[in-house]
Amino acid sequence: MASTLYKQVLHTDSRPHPWPLYAELRKEPVSVQDDGTCVVSGYDEVSALLRDPRISSDRGKAAPDSRLGTGAPAPGTAPTFLVRDNPTHDQLRGLAQRHFGPPARPGFVESLRPMVEELIRDHIDQLTGRSEFDLVSEFSYPIPVRVACHLLGVPPEDADTLGPIGEEAVSSPEFLVDPHDPEAAAVRKRAQQELAEYFVAHIERLREKPGQDMLSRMIHDDGPGSPMSLPELLSTAIMLFIGGHETTVNLISNSMLLLLRHPEQLARLQADPSLAEGAIEETLRLEPSVHLRPRVAVDDITLGDHTIPKGSSVVLALASANRDPRRFPDPDTFDITRPDTSHLSFGAGIHFCFGAGLGRMEGQIAVRELTRRLVNPRLSQDPPPYRPMADLRGPSALRITVDGVRPAGPAPRRHT
Repeated sequence: MASTLYKQVLHTDSRPHPWPLYAELRKEPVSVQDDGTCVVSGYDEVSALLRDPRISSDRGKAAPDSRLGTGAPAPGTAPTFLVRDNPTHDQLRGLAQRHFGPPARPGFVESLRPMVEELIRDHIDQLTGRSEFDLVSEFSYPIPVRVACHLLGVPPEDADTLGPIGEEAVSSPEFLVDPHDPEAAAVRKRAQQELAEYFVAHIERLREKPGQDMLSRMIHDDGPGSPMSLPELLSTAIMLFIGGHETTVNLISNSMLLLLRHPEQLARLQADPSLAEGAIEETLRLEPSVHLRPRVAVDDITLGDHTIPKGSSVVLALASANRDPRRFPDPDTFDITRPDTSHLSFGAGIHFCFGAGLGRMEGQIAVRELTRRLVNPRLSQDPPPYRPMADLRGPSALRITVDGVRPAGPAPRRHT
């Protein structure tokens, strides 16, 4: 039944291959589920709602019995700009953005390139002499975690401890089959508390002894609208840590999974490393890290012949929109030279992904170097096991067999 399709998407059995369910959902502009959730899956509709001020990211505006819950922040923290509407969204995001990217720091993300390249080179070097390895635990996961720690001035030795806690803290109840699962809620609450305790102490350390990292600059910002309050600093730091690595882990793993499933595309990339950019954009479209985004209708919204009532829980199915045949020819085909890269994987409008540029850079360098240095890479298992979350979809392990690892040598020149 159409009214239960979304619950099937959420079920872990659907994680390896949710695409037929999304195709069914796309048959209607709005698919109303048996719990009242309105799922929007078509490209034009999702794109429009991402930019529509009648759609809110503030879950507190949902009906009391909504699947979304209240979205209340962890104790001691404030809601991040991810779940704020304007004008508060722009104020908080602006306080973080001026220490991360344009216009205040236009070259900051690019300045991280040598550090990212070194991390990637070192992690591939560690695979030398191996005939098989797990890409997720030995490459895709540790690199973005260390990049996120670098951004926030977190000591590298703390990365291995914080990473698993962040994974538990990021689980979203609204994307579970049972959003009120008490066991999942307890795990999430404990992890959020552990992260909060760590970053409270870390913020105090940086108050006393600031570094050149982004968090130090936010703490000591004396510009317009600053400083953030401690709860705002705390929630922003946690959000940047989690958001700074969780999606990139999936991006790297999903890109290699697709390339190894499509040897003709792998060969094209190996012959022309400049196609790494296209490989990442096509991965973002075809196998995105983020599948679903929760929203609330703050007014009645009409799509086609259906009206989403004010107060309704709305789910924007980004992954489905990216495979809409009305927008993309041959939408299920993996083509790293596809000319149309206008996917919605980073969102759109005021909530366009804060770290999109950095995530793209990490992904491009990773696939370029992996495909350049691994000798005859192939999947040891397909499909791989998947992480349980429906919204952040990626393999929990990706075992790869190789015939060797080439020396690093000079990196290919960038095409500008």
